[in-house]
Amino acid sequence: MKLLSFAVPFALFAVLFFSPAPADAGLHVCNKTENKLFVSVATLWGDCDLTWCHEHVQGWWNIEPGDCKTPIGASLDTSGDTDYYYYAEDAQGGTWSGDLTLCVDGQSAFDYGDSDVDSCESNTHRRFKPIRTENYSDYTLSLTP
Repeated sequence: MKLLSFAVPFALFAVLFFSPAPADAGLHVCNKTENKLFVSVATLWGDCDLTWCHEHVQGWWNIEPGDCKTPIGASLDTSGDTDYYYYAEDAQGGTWSGDLTLCVDGQSAFDYGDSDVDSCESNTHRRFKPIRTENYSDYTLSLTP
């Protein structure tokens, strides 16, 4: 009986202590190339198709080969009202780009909101590519060569 009274609390402790922690939701970007990557992420929401939408553009995340970073550390929008985009370049001049032109700071870290984007200089734009999150609250984008 003494052994049972000791074993039950120990088993409960072991289950709680050794259970895997829940993953943090958000947008994760992984570098599956052999070069260091520099990544910028954009979030757009509002009535983007018809009139004007809100923009939030951030960068740069420096991601070493084989590593991952989390540019958005909170749950992604699952309603479909928010669109996510990225632009990436590597140390060798390669790029991952798309059709959406957005403002960036080409030299240093930045965090631009609507008013910053409106006053952007013309030589600091990059062409962003959509991220198809399929409305998941947690998504990992793997960049490959």
